[in-house]
Amino acid sequence: MGTYIALPIVGFVVGLLIVSLGGGGGAVYVGILTVFFHISPAIAASTSLATTIPTTAVGAFSHWKAGNVNLRFGITMLVSGAVGSVIGSLCSGFLPQGLYNKLTGIILLLLALQMLISFLRKKHGKTAEQDPAQTKMANTIKAVCFGLLGGIMSGLVGLSGGGPIVAGLMILGCPALETVGTSVLVLFGIAVTGFLAHLSVGNIDWQLVGLLAIGTMCGALAGPFLLKQADKKNLEKVLQPVLFIMIVVMGGMLMFK
Repeated sequence: MGTYIALPIVGFVVGLLIVSLGGGGGAVYVGILTVFFHISPAIAASTSLATTIPTTAVGAFSHWKAGNVNLRFGITMLVSGAVGSVIGSLCSGFLPQGLYNKLTGIILLLLALQMLISFLRKKHGKTAEQDPAQTKMANTIKAVCFGLLGGIMSGLVGLSGGGPIVAGLMILGCPALETVGTSVLVLFGIAVTGFLAHLSVGNIDWQLVGLLAIGTMCGALAGPFLLKQADKKNLEKVLQPVLFIMIVVMGGMLMFK
């Protein structure tokens, strides 16, 4: 009986986290299901992806209505992320878990460093003037690379891949609220592809999916509404360091796991 009460509450908190911080939540789902509910990693991974789909769908729609989605970067990252998810799924049996964690941790910490450098350059006005066409092309290439990286992370172990997506959008110069909304859209595409890729590998406990989805969809609806009520200037000041710290913490935890 406790499981029926606990899972929707967990889902609501993680759903709120997804739409409020754009962190994905896949790693949280997998960790909670394996550690506290003793679900096997294979079922936990596929279940987390299945649960993330309705959450990110609702969250992306809510953020789009609120004007927090950069469609150019979002669609580019979504397509490349879907491709990366397929690549990661095909390679999932060849990379040891420990090595994957360390590599992912290093990548996230390097992305966090790049985020910090970009922020400092922008703050001190040291951004070099470039031809608009060249800048647009360079940003598109970067968006493709960040999307691929996030998708590969998702395909390898069934996580959301939110770290590279959030870091990439910040590096590309998106405001914090736009980073959150766009990342949720990208994670929706990655979750769908990753789920389909893992469907033939890991079993899915549809009862777990249903219980989690009830909470996550409520959290996904509440997140954009709460963000809309806040003062945008103050929210930007808070969200930027929070997103940066989130990437650093995720990278550090994976490196030393």
